[in-house]
Amino acid sequence: MKKKNITLLGINSKFVHTNLAIRYIKRVIEKIEGYNLSLVESSINNQLPNIIREIVESKPEILLISTYIWNKEFVFKIVVELKKIYPKIEIYLGGPEVSYSAMEVMKEYDVVDGIIVGEGETIVKNLLTEKKEKVLGFYYRENNMIKFNGPEKPIENLDIIDFPYEEWELIENKGKIFYYESTRGCPFRCSYCMSSIEKSVRSFSLPRVKKDLTTFIEAGVTLVKFVDRTFNLKKDHYMEVWKFLVENHKENITFHFEISGDLFDDEVIEFLTTVPKNLFQFEIGVQTINKNTMDLIRRKNDLNKLAKNVLAIKDNIHLHLDLIAGLPKEGFDTFKDSFNYVYDLKPEMIQLGFLKILKGTEISNQIDEFNYKYMDFPPYEVISNNHITYEELLKLKDVEEVLDFYYNSGDFEKSLEFVINKFYSSPFEFFFDIANYFERHGYFKISHKKLAIFNFFVEFYDKFLDENKKDIESRDKFIEYIKFDYVKMGKPGNYPEWFISEKNREYYHEIVEKLVEEKRFKNNRQGFKNTQLEEFSIDIFTGKKKKSTLLFLYEKSETFVEEC
Repeated sequence: MKKKNITLLGINSKFVHTNLAIRYIKRVIEKIEGYNLSLVESSINNQLPNIIREIVESKPEILLISTYIWNKEFVFKIVVELKKIYPKIEIYLGGPEVSYSAMEVMKEYDVVDGIIVGEGETIVKNLLTEKKEKVLGFYYRENNMIKFNGPEKPIENLDIIDFPYEEWELIENKGKIFYYESTRGCPFRCSYCMSSIEKSVRSFSLPRVKKDLTTFIEAGVTLVKFVDRTFNLKKDHYMEVWKFLVENHKENITFHFEISGDLFDDEVIEFLTTVPKNLFQFEIGVQTINKNTMDLIRRKNDLNKLAKNVLAIKDNIHLHLDLIAGLPKEGFDTFKDSFNYVYDLKPEMIQLGFLKILKGTEISNQIDEFNYKYMDFPPYEVISNNHITYEELLKLKDVEEVLDFYYNSGDFEKSLEFVINKFYSSPFEFFFDIANYFERHGYFKISHKKLAIFNFFVEFYDKFLDENKKDIESRDKFIEYIKFDYVKMGKPGNYPEWFISEKNREYYHEIVEKLVEEKRFKNNRQGFKNTQLEEFSIDIFTGKKKKSTLLFLYEKSETFVEEC
C-alpha cells in the first residue's frame, strides 16, 4: 500500500522561535502507519515563494498548518496558491486564529478542506485513522455542506503527549527559543485573553516535567520559554519545578515563565532570592493599575503586594513587566499612572503592548459598549474607544519606541536616571518629550545605529532641555554619565563629538600588564582589546564632584567596572 505524504507547516514570527504545535502533531503522526511525514518551519520574514517552494518539495498530499495572529495572512495566501499547484491536496488548518471562526473561514476559503478546533493531538490522530463523520473537534466539507460533529474533550492525562523536540535539533539549534509547557489552561477570566476561554487547568506530571527539563539542560540550550499561561498557580507544582532547576543549574541557560506577581507568599520570595542570577526570567502582566479598568477586564492585581514582591526578587530574577494600552476606561492620563507605576519598579524590560480584539474573547462582544474601533486585519489592534483617541494611541506607539531605545536596551542607565531625576516629575513625561522630539525631527522614519541613539540623546539635552534650563554644571554631569554608559556598552570603536576620552596612557599600560601577569588575559593585545580606562570629573556612583578613574572589563556579554 502506497504511503500518503503529509506535511506540517509552521510559520513563526521570528527565525529564533520554534513551533510547539507542529512538533506535538509530528509525534502523533509518527506512530500512525501509512504516512510519510515532512515538517516545514519558516518565519514571516521569509519570502512567500520560498515557503511555497519548500512545501512543494515535500510533495504533500495532506497539509496541516498551524495558524496564528502573526501568520494568518501568510497562511491564506499560501493555501490559495497550493491548490493551484495541487488541486487534490487536502488542506487542514488549526490554531487560535481559525478555531473561533471556523465556519466563516471555510465559507470564505473553499480551498480549506477542514479546520481542527481544540487540542490537535487527539483530533489529528482520529482524522487520520477514522472516517471524518466520526471525528470530534473537526469542521469538514461533505456534499457542498460544512459539517461539525461537536467538540472533542480536553486531554486529561497530558503525559500521553510525547516530548516534542528531537535531540539533534536541541543540540544543533542551541541559540533558538525552545517553547515548552508544563500545564494547559488558565483559571482566570481576563476579558481580552484567548486563554480565558479554557478555564480548566491540567498539568503534566512532575516526573515527566523533570525528565523533559533534564533533556533541555543536557543538550545545552540557552533559553526555554514556558508557555503556561500563569505558571505560579499551584505551589506544589511550580516550586518543585523551580527547585529542580536550581539543583540542576548549569551556566548559560535561562528559563522564562509567565507569572502573576502578587501570588507569592514569603516562603516563595525567600526561595527566589537564592536563585542563581540569570537562571530565571519572569514576565509579569500588570496591564493597568486603573481600578475601574481592572474590574471591567476581570483582572485582579494586589498592586502593593506585586510591587513588594518585584522589588524583593529583582536583584537576581530578570523581570519583564507588561502594560496594555487601549483597555476599557483607560484613558491617556490614567495610562500614564500605569506606566509610572511599572517604571518605578525598575524591571529589566517594560513591554508596552496595545489591545487586540480577538475572536472568542469577552471583549470582542463589548465593541459597541465601549465604542471600539479596531483594525479588521491581524493583529486586530485597537484604533480608538470611548476613552482614548487614535492620535493618543499613536503617541503611545512613539513612547514605546523610545522606551526600547533608552530603557529596555539597558544602555542608558546612568544618563537616563540623571535626566529624569533632574528635569522631570515622572518618567512618562520624559519619554513623552523625547518621543515628540524624535517625531518632529523625523528620527522615527529611518533606522539608526547605536551611536546615533546616543547622539540624539545629547542633542535632545542641548536643544530641548538646556533651552528651558540653562545649567552648565548639570550639562557637564550629563556628559559624564552618558560617557560612562557609552563605554559600559562595549569598547568604543569610534568616539562621538561630545565624548572627550581622557586617560593616563602610561597608567593604562601598567594596568593591562598587571592583568596579563594575573593571567586574566593571554597578552597585552588581548588586554587592551577587552578593557577600557577612562577618567571622569565626577564620582559616577555618588554624583559628587570628584575626579575618578574607572577600568571597564568586557567579559562575554557583561561589563565589569572597577575603580582604580
